[in-house]
Amino acid sequence: MVELEAHDDILSRKMKLINDAIDEIGFTWYHLKLFFLNGMGYATDTQLIYIESSVRTFVNYQFGYSFPVSNECYAVGMILGGLFWGFSADLIGRRLAFNLSLLLSAVFTILTGTMGTMASYCIFILLLSFAAGGNLVLDTCVFLEYLPHKDQWLLTFFAFFWGIGQTIAVLLAYAFLPNHSCSSADHCPSHENRGWRYVFYSNGAIVLVLAILRLTVIRLKETPKFLVSNNRDAEAVEVLQGIATKYNRSCSLTLEHLQACGEIQSNDDYRKHFNFKGLFKLTLGHLKLLFASRKIIRSTVLLFISWFFLGITYPLYSSFLPVYLATRGANISADTTSGVYRDNLIANAASIGGPLIAGALLYLVPRLGRRGVLFIGGISTMAFLFGYTAVRTRGQNVGLSSAVYCALYIYYGVIYAYTPEVFPSVARATGNCLCLVCTRIATAIVPVIAWYSDTSSQVPIWICGAFVGVIGVIALFLPFEPSKHRVV
Repeated sequence: MVELEAHDDILSRKMKLINDAIDEIGFTWYHLKLFFLNGMGYATDTQLIYIESSVRTFVNYQFGYSFPVSNECYAVGMILGGLFWGFSADLIGRRLAFNLSLLLSAVFTILTGTMGTMASYCIFILLLSFAAGGNLVLDTCVFLEYLPHKDQWLLTFFAFFWGIGQTIAVLLAYAFLPNHSCSSADHCPSHENRGWRYVFYSNGAIVLVLAILRLTVIRLKETPKFLVSNNRDAEAVEVLQGIATKYNRSCSLTLEHLQACGEIQSNDDYRKHFNFKGLFKLTLGHLKLLFASRKIIRSTVLLFISWFFLGITYPLYSSFLPVYLATRGANISADTTSGVYRDNLIANAASIGGPLIAGALLYLVPRLGRRGVLFIGGISTMAFLFGYTAVRTRGQNVGLSSAVYCALYIYYGVIYAYTPEVFPSVARATGNCLCLVCTRIATAIVPVIAWYSDTSSQVPIWICGAFVGVIGVIALFLPFEPSKHRVV
């Protein structure tokens, strides 16, 4: 997909050499460690989202609020974090953001559980989501830029970890909230409402363990594709040769091979331009790469639209669902808090199957490609959402909810893998973060929609189904197919 490199022939030749070297080394133990620890870091994104949503009611009870202000703070933090970590990762590299973002999100999550006022609680919600925003941007970028082409389909399985993350969060909420929370806002002192604090402490501890494992087990070096796209050829060769030597693999790439291509002109090492004007110019250059030709503009715009619609669909579905079920009769939803969490746990656990199905389709039916599987995920989710309007029993509710989550995660699994694949290494984190910003902006709009609209009607469910169906069709019009070409 050399068109993504904005017709920089020197960068194209260098990237081919880097891809050849990565393919020559193949999949190693280092890649396997990256897969699991990146994936578990990936899980923290949905884990933290579910923490905030599961405890929100009880936090509002304690501090006397009704509007979901903490949800707005979370969305704002994710937007700011995505922009900060995404832009900086294309300037100074992936390594710092990769190591620091997860560690900071763990610390802020634990501290959030100690807050005594709504203002301080919301500030720390914003801080933890700001840190987590960088983690989500970098996980796929880092893994992709080390992967051999034949193994790129593994990116789809990252959404599998997302399902694990939300299952862990719901499981911990199920463990702490029913027996350690107030039943209403009428009388809700802190000593009777400590469940939400326990949820933050336990989730934060899990994330902290993952952050420490990242620092001690992976010991990430800067990705070779970032290095070569920033005129740091010697470091790129050193990284690849180091992996090859450590795992007894062959690597024929030398510094002379890269230097013989010349010096790229479309980007440069930030350390040579370490001032406001220089950094701004480099960042602007990264943004221009996302709109460098008609084909690239089409790809970028369709991705932005897809992520925006996705950001409305999923949160709106989860926001209105409890209210909608409450109007359908007592036999639809569980009549106890414990039963509600149990049903929610089953449905969320089913989401783990989505990425497994997506990966199997990509591996066993390669002709479908990324775009074909995205279409299947979007259309099947639409069908299950429309079918959900006919739910009449608790069993149907659990079954259809599980089907919706599973089908939606087919789409999620592929879109999260596809997005970094169709951005050039020079601007990969920038493009990835802007897509995530689109979905976070939509997420920030959803509480307002849910607050002012009639969520007890079937209208929101039809809207969700229509949006996810549209993005399924949009997938067929995306111009690049990474399953057939190596990423740059």
